[in-house]
Amino acid sequence: MVRGSEDGRAQKVCVACFRSPRGWIAGAVHESARSRPARCAQPQSDAERGGAARQSHAVSSPAPVDTTTTNTLREGEARLWLRPAHGREARALRVAWRLHGPAEAPCIVVLGGISADRQVADAAGQPGWWQAQTVRGGALDVARWRVLSFDWLDAESLDAAAVSSADQAQALAGVLDTLGIARLHALVGASYGAMVGLAFAAQFPARLRRLIAIAGAHRAHPHAAALRAVQRGIVRFALDSGDAARGLALARQLAMIGYRSPRELARRFNTPAVLAGARVRVGAEDWLEAAGARFVRRIDARRFLALSESIDLHAVDPAAVRVPTTLIGFSTDQLVPVADLCALQRGLGAPCELHVLDSDYGHDGFLRKPRRWVRCCVPRWRKAPVVSDFALATRAARAGIERDTQHGAIVPPLHLSSNFSFVGYGRKRAYDYTRSGNPTRDLLAEALAELEQGAGAIVTASGMAAIALLLETLPLGARVLAAHDCYGGTWRLLDAFARSGRLRVRCADLTDARALADGLAEQPVLVWIETPSNPLLRITDIRHVAQAAHAVGAEVVVDNTFLSPALQQPLLLGADVVVHSTTKYLNGHSDVVGGAVVARAPERVQQLTWWANCLGLTGAPFDSWLTLRGLRTLAPRMRAHQENAAAVADLLATHAAVSALYYPGLATHAGHALAARQQRGFGAMLSFELRGGEAAIGALLEGLRCFSLAESLGGVESLIAHPASMTHAAMAPEARRAAGIADGLLRLSIGIEDVADLLRDLGAGLARAEAATRVADARKVPA
Repeated sequence: MVRGSEDGRAQKVCVACFRSPRGWIAGAVHESARSRPARCAQPQSDAERGGAARQSHAVSSPAPVDTTTTNTLREGEARLWLRPAHGREARALRVAWRLHGPAEAPCIVVLGGISADRQVADAAGQPGWWQAQTVRGGALDVARWRVLSFDWLDAESLDAAAVSSADQAQALAGVLDTLGIARLHALVGASYGAMVGLAFAAQFPARLRRLIAIAGAHRAHPHAAALRAVQRGIVRFALDSGDAARGLALARQLAMIGYRSPRELARRFNTPAVLAGARVRVGAEDWLEAAGARFVRRIDARRFLALSESIDLHAVDPAAVRVPTTLIGFSTDQLVPVADLCALQRGLGAPCELHVLDSDYGHDGFLRKPRRWVRCCVPRWRKAPVVSDFALATRAARAGIERDTQHGAIVPPLHLSSNFSFVGYGRKRAYDYTRSGNPTRDLLAEALAELEQGAGAIVTASGMAAIALLLETLPLGARVLAAHDCYGGTWRLLDAFARSGRLRVRCADLTDARALADGLAEQPVLVWIETPSNPLLRITDIRHVAQAAHAVGAEVVVDNTFLSPALQQPLLLGADVVVHSTTKYLNGHSDVVGGAVVARAPERVQQLTWWANCLGLTGAPFDSWLTLRGLRTLAPRMRAHQENAAAVADLLATHAAVSALYYPGLATHAGHALAARQQRGFGAMLSFELRGGEAAIGALLEGLRCFSLAESLGGVESLIAHPASMTHAAMAPEARRAAGIADGLLRLSIGIEDVADLLRDLGAGLARAEAATRVADARKVPA
């Protein structure tokens, strides 16, 4: 069916056909848009397309629909081929879908019970079945999110083949392919929708960032299955008797007794039965009849039978669900008992939190007083990215903002507690022990993952802890190819692993094609890039090295400390993992020691998360809170840093006391053109050498007032360091010489002071160095 748009014209979006091992074909999709017409566009990134292709049932990705217009409502039908899990032959069918929200917003799929349909939010004045959550400020605010839902498959569409939750999950995957949506920000499923969500997470884990499963488990409980069997018997009897509507209404009335709790019925209908004519009526009877009448208007008998059977056919192996999950149950739910949710939580193959809420409304608790369950999961699905068309400066400035769902605090509170109480026996909350997880640290991790465009982040106690975490996950004897002029602490750790026999390490100039090829010929499992390098600011082509490394099966790690995501995002250039010393630019105030690892693949995030907890490498809550505070000013700080650095570089480039200058912002720098392509700025780090040796270095350092002689970098204050005796002192002298790190090299971290003060102070120091050089040269002249 082709639906019309507001202007009366039918609109179509053509999607390329493709075949898959799972038996799907995506063909033409007909849609209407209550805004501007859609047009073909490219996927958001190569990385997203690749992730989707690996987890989708497609051999090649279809061209997605328009993501450049701000659509408020789009709906249509996807034509798909499905080979049912419990049927014999594949057949074509159409699946109707509806998509609300801004075209650039992250997508959340919302699925309800068997009587739910694709109308989640208001459309043409008709309220959706979860209308209260989709309004402005609601948990599923369609002004903030793209909210997608679709109509359930039934037996009629499959020629009487039994329908399963796995079939519904594959239908959802087909709709996503049709719409060009590579990955979901979240899937929120309630009741039967939660079952389908679990099935989707098990089949397509890389296509889902987080699962919110409300009142749904991995299997049907025998008590609930028995009730449904009786309901189906009633409906079949009514069909045979020619009064399907009556049978369907009675089945629904029986279901309502199972949905709601004895506690609610006792509270609402605790009145004596009355004699009404020739029959007795009990207090709940009017309520039950009204529920049955509403149900008959929403669903027909054969569709009910198919979907009721689908619930009882539902079975998902919890270990196959490798997606971070939030489970929400209700203490009085007779259909999905808390014990089943606890068993599901214990067996899940990914981090999982379980919230059990006390409610009078039993299984229907998610429909009644929803604010309570919203508080449990909104902080989870509000993870980054918020809206992809926001600039990085905006996303950084709002890191962690408005995440306090308890009191509405703008700035998130600091959670210093080392441990968290359990709800009861076998019923863990979202957090239990701060080494394993902490709300404050998680906020920082979410912000860093968003800024680097990764699947997740692990916050560590230091930058070296982040590096150690990565290396600890490598197998014994694994080969590592690393940049030969990397940070001294990195070199020391790699050298220690190599000397102990734990790893086989080769250090090479990754900017040299021959050295790179020779290193990759040894089949390393990991390639370690530092760009710009510390301290010589060599620029490595991330995209080129990543392609070459991936060709031999190596993982690519980039230390992005010198630039931060404000100026470079290695994951978007093909890297697999990014490492940071958050001590530096991310925090920016020299009052925290910390680190972070950001990975592109969800599976790598989960592995690193497990090891960080196992090894005790996770960061402290207070350090995380301070870093999150510093992160909000990242963009303006980096602008000020860079402006000052460019001016300092100009001074050094023309000064007679300077014999060599290393700064990618200079056109004469060997990596200048590459830096201009893969970076959004040249950073605020530079190194130089003086002509006069030790005498000149001493004269320069002793009189400086705006540059502190200190380790580290990236703070608001300007620093100067002597790598040979400070940052790279742990590096063997022969290794320093091989990397080109001269004993007379000085490294500057340019702060955000007034640039005139910096230039005046450094200029005076250079004059002193020049004078000292002349004195030393005069002493060398024989009398």
